[in-house]
Amino acid sequence: MKTRGRNSRHGLAWGNQRPAGRDLFRFLLVVVGVAAVLVPRAHAIVSSNTGASPPFTGTVINYQVGAGTFYDLGFFGGRATVANIEAGAIWNGHETLAGRVSQYLADPAIVDTGTTQLGQLDWHATMVGQTIGGAGQLYFHQAGIAPAAQLWSASIATQWLASGTAEFVGGFDITDQSFFYAYTKAMRNGVVSGSATLRASVVNSSWGNSGDSAGNSRYTIAIDALALEDNVVTVVAAGNSGPMANTVGGPATGYNVIAAAALTGDQTVPVYSQVADFSSRGPSDFFNPVSGTMIPGVRPTVDITAPGDDLTLAFYGGLTGGRLSGTAVTGTAFYIPNMDGTSFSAPIVAGAAALMVDAGTLFVDGGAASSEMLDARVIKAAMLTAARAPTGWNNGQSTVGGVVTTTQALDYASGAGILDLDTAYRVYLGDPAAVTIDGITYIEAGINTTLGVLGSAGGSGLKHRGWDLGSVLNSGTWGAGGTNVYSFGTPLTAGDTLTAALTWFADRTLGSSLTSAVDVALSNLVLEVWRSDGLSGDALVAQSNATYSTTEFLRFAVPETGTYSMRVVGLDQIYNVAPTPDTSTAYALAWQAVPVPEPAPLVLAGIALVAVATRWRGRKRSSSDTA
Repeated sequence: MKTRGRNSRHGLAWGNQRPAGRDLFRFLLVVVGVAAVLVPRAHAIVSSNTGASPPFTGTVINYQVGAGTFYDLGFFGGRATVANIEAGAIWNGHETLAGRVSQYLADPAIVDTGTTQLGQLDWHATMVGQTIGGAGQLYFHQAGIAPAAQLWSASIATQWLASGTAEFVGGFDITDQSFFYAYTKAMRNGVVSGSATLRASVVNSSWGNSGDSAGNSRYTIAIDALALEDNVVTVVAAGNSGPMANTVGGPATGYNVIAAAALTGDQTVPVYSQVADFSSRGPSDFFNPVSGTMIPGVRPTVDITAPGDDLTLAFYGGLTGGRLSGTAVTGTAFYIPNMDGTSFSAPIVAGAAALMVDAGTLFVDGGAASSEMLDARVIKAAMLTAARAPTGWNNGQSTVGGVVTTTQALDYASGAGILDLDTAYRVYLGDPAAVTIDGITYIEAGINTTLGVLGSAGGSGLKHRGWDLGSVLNSGTWGAGGTNVYSFGTPLTAGDTLTAALTWFADRTLGSSLTSAVDVALSNLVLEVWRSDGLSGDALVAQSNATYSTTEFLRFAVPETGTYSMRVVGLDQIYNVAPTPDTSTAYALAWQAVPVPEPAPLVLAGIALVAVATRWRGRKRSSSDTA
């Protein structure tokens, strides 16, 4: 049984996968007391500020995660297409979503039978859709994270599952075909629009299966394969089965997705600074498809955290989807306070990715950088590098022989840390800068940031922030390994915090049916930091080597002032079953050394200068909005 969402503090049960060989899988969510308060006010996304009245006086989530930096420069997600793929469909009738869903995707061959519940409007999907891309007109903070993104809604549930007398449920059945159609339509085949075929640039999936701790179900492999095949930023909810270890389920246990965990609410100090107890976490299991062996508890699977508690979200009150009983509520201005779950952390992260895609697309179109800016690995690496450490963050780093060393890479509960879009903008695009001339606003990219380097094998003279898309040769059976060196152009200062994230894809493929989803190869890369000394030569300072992961991550204090470089090392491949194995691995590397310089003044000089017209307008942030 498939699971999704979470209610107000109670009721999520992640169901186990049915026996192998069946085409039908079931996911279960029991929800208690969801509709305790329905408030007809025009506000979202804000926290509910539990105990306060009215429930819209809490933290404005958009600004809490730093999205204001993108908004101030005119980026609201308008150049991105986000597909929300889950059990049911987003309701287009809510005031935050009126006309927002441009495509509804559900297998017509199944729908036309008239015997299915596939494609039904759903309360859970509506909350998630509003979180991604709501665009209410009454208040600026009524908007979702990416209020101008093109929003698609794809459905996979063929039957909703009652659980006792619960009014709201999240349990549902799917078939291989309902799943395959939705994901391939959004990520591979696309939607024809005029002479163009559009595909999703970002996918969000707020559902899961706790029976897939190793990420080797055909569903998880298929999503990973499509993320690789079409280079789609794919965000998945980590699950709500914490705080025990090894509770992340598929597809969040995949290798090519961004698994989002939840931060607890706005009653913490500072707000949204701690991982919620209910949030699922690693370490997760590893399965070797060649040897058939399972290694328990060796893999980090959570990548990042975002607010997932005390949220006030759009309400769909129809008696379809996961609402099985009660009185139909037809108003378009109702909201549910006190909602929590990684189901809502994930669309916040997906909306964040849409803002990055929006900005990156502008500069690709403007000739400032190659399409490398839009590579899913680059966006993930920049997002992880920009994250802030929450309370208790620990990625297993220790000093071994004078070298900061981790074989874990990420914190098992929070990954790289807390989503920080302000810093992500600076890592990804540089210091925010704009100037208006004759009514046209010009935006710069590349100030105090390295926007990639030429070639695919490292570089020199790097800024203290930036990213690159490269490729490294793997060692082992298939040839000698390689090392790509990235050297900073100026010294790092003792006490600076250097953060770096290295990400790559597992090689997984998907043919014309779900049964064709297979593993091909998994590479093992290492991230190192070295210091160069003219007297004693180069010395290894820090290293991340998480063998069964597709992310390496370091965050540490620079031990002494000097000349530093990062190195991407290609070790052996964990497995490779391709008839003609590819011995190289494409990767993204992002980094920042803080303290970061103050934002540059608004000037015209820079690497890239392009005009941008704001595509979404709303009320300016008021003094009562909380950062």
